[in-house]
Amino acid sequence: MALNGPAIFLGVLLFLQMQFFSANAAPECPLDMAGSNYTLTASICSNKEDRGKCCRYINALIAISVARYANSTSNLGVNAELSKICLDKIAETFQFHGVTRNATVFCGFGTKIPVNYDCQGRTTVTQMLQSPQFSSVTKNCQVPLSVESECRKCLNAGILYLRNLVGAANNMTFSTCRDATYAALASRVDSASAIDIARCFFGVHGLIIPPVSGTSPAQLSPEVSPSPPVAASPTQLSLGTPVKQNRRHYHLTLVPDVGIAVTVMAVLMLLVLIVLIWRKSKQLEDSDATDKKSSKSFTQPPKRFQEGTASIFKKYSYKETKKATDNFSTIIGQGGFGTVYKAEFKDGYIAAVKRMNKVSEQAEDEFCREIELLARLHHRHLVALRGFCIERHERFLMYEYMANGSLKDLLHNPGRTPLSWRARIQIAIDVANALEYLHFYCDPPLCHRDIKSSNILLDENFVAKIADFGLAHASKDGSICFEPVNTDIKGTPGYMDPEYVITQELTEKSDVYSYGVVLLELITSRRAIQDNKNLIEWAEILLTSESRITVLVDPNIGDSYDFDQLQTLLAIVRWCTQREGRARPSIKQVLRLLYECADPMHSGFVQSVEDEDYDEIEGKGRSSRSRQHKGEELFHSGDGRCLASSSSTSRSYCSRSFLIETSPPQSPL
Repeated sequence: MALNGPAIFLGVLLFLQMQFFSANAAPECPLDMAGSNYTLTASICSNKEDRGKCCRYINALIAISVARYANSTSNLGVNAELSKICLDKIAETFQFHGVTRNATVFCGFGTKIPVNYDCQGRTTVTQMLQSPQFSSVTKNCQVPLSVESECRKCLNAGILYLRNLVGAANNMTFSTCRDATYAALASRVDSASAIDIARCFFGVHGLIIPPVSGTSPAQLSPEVSPSPPVAASPTQLSLGTPVKQNRRHYHLTLVPDVGIAVTVMAVLMLLVLIVLIWRKSKQLEDSDATDKKSSKSFTQPPKRFQEGTASIFKKYSYKETKKATDNFSTIIGQGGFGTVYKAEFKDGYIAAVKRMNKVSEQAEDEFCREIELLARLHHRHLVALRGFCIERHERFLMYEYMANGSLKDLLHNPGRTPLSWRARIQIAIDVANALEYLHFYCDPPLCHRDIKSSNILLDENFVAKIADFGLAHASKDGSICFEPVNTDIKGTPGYMDPEYVITQELTEKSDVYSYGVVLLELITSRRAIQDNKNLIEWAEILLTSESRITVLVDPNIGDSYDFDQLQTLLAIVRWCTQREGRARPSIKQVLRLLYECADPMHSGFVQSVEDEDYDEIEGKGRSSRSRQHKGEELFHSGDGRCLASSSSTSRSYCSRSFLIETSPPQSPL
């Protein structure tokens, strides 16, 4: 027994000494970023206008290094022990080569752009390859992807795969799984092919500096400095070459100091743990108290709606709402936000009642935000909010009732009477009018972010109106701008802007892309994704062949369409669905072309109004414009922000009267 004490003590000392030396061994980051084009990245990141592009370059360079690592280890990134080391090394290397710290912080380096891709528990290449529908990504992402159409197929397959894999997960999960998908693909091909896939996935060029003849890749990494190397030189920060450290010999005289340090750390950790446990128990107590008071706290409208905004809407009681919806039995719609019921109130007013799924602090803010948003939107082609109901845990919004349902039902329900060609063009004009109002005449301007056929409703006269502003986004400074970094992915597969999926930058051009898909849906009566194929991808070959474009027209229309109008509409579709947002038109340009396409007489009216506005605003004489409605003539530069409005309530009403004066609005035929 006498020997046990000293033996245990010596064992503890030996263990502490081993831990001390292992802690000072300083493992190195195994990620290889040799040959990375830091100069190009630094140049792009120095321009504030290119901050989204800067993030794509940083993300792509790291993804390529992870793919190289996965090629040799099958792991989608480094382990937790090496993660902090790699993040520090990479950040220092970027900073040394001119990429500012502000750029890496804005891009979310370390959080949104990690060095280990954990895609919902999948951390290896094998796990990614075995996940559902990954074979579709592999099939559609065969290199080379230099052809635009091949890259688009790859991106569409990736979007469908990720949507199926992550569902409604947040943006960081979506981004990490996207990077894991790239790394899994790139780990199975050579270096050149991996760079080709990265170019398509991230929309970037010139990622790697081409190797110089007779020079090894390791020599290409920016490690050579004209100044002589010193111990703390930044050249040692490059990830291509290991950092050599002098090993020092530590004596047993340091062990007592280490023991004291370990003891102090243990005491501090114990204190922190006690504080955390106390705070957690306090939170649980507060949560219980909140639950007990919740029924009282929700019986009155939020303070922000006691006066002001809510006063312009009628407030309904829960009892009235329940009776008007026949005890919530007349369902006319269903979505992620909740359920929509048809309601007929005692005064004879018919409304569509949206019942929110649940009430929480976040849902309460969204409910209040939607009321505030709709309070300032007034346009004949936007579904209007008429009232609301707040009753304990229940939240309802009352909208005007749209008797003919959604455009999706009209186009894709076999039991409905097919829409005529004239009615389809008018619906396209109505939707463009609404978007022009949101993009140019709201204060601040708005992006809808979820334009699709199910969000386009038609009233008893088949006037189209846009609904569901739950995803609408306005900038803080009054302009349409980049979306904040950490937000959820918005939109619907098939209608989603491919550029937004890659860049996560949201502009009004995202709505324009979705509008192009809806316009093609109106022409073809095909769904945005049908037979597991994207509508734009399906129509791509036919759109480029003038002799085959008639195949695109809905067979139910027969020959009752105008060929010149068809050419114009398909040209607008091609223009709106360009992959680059800057190559797409503004909705104002689209609207003007639609007016000219729908009625040649009306184009003169639009022209005279626009010239009149130009004279008033610019003080310049009128300039004649030739009618453009065929093929490539539509593709001209400029976003058309200076064009005069054609979507104000009075003008949009006038335009409709031109088109329907010979056909009663009660029928779409």
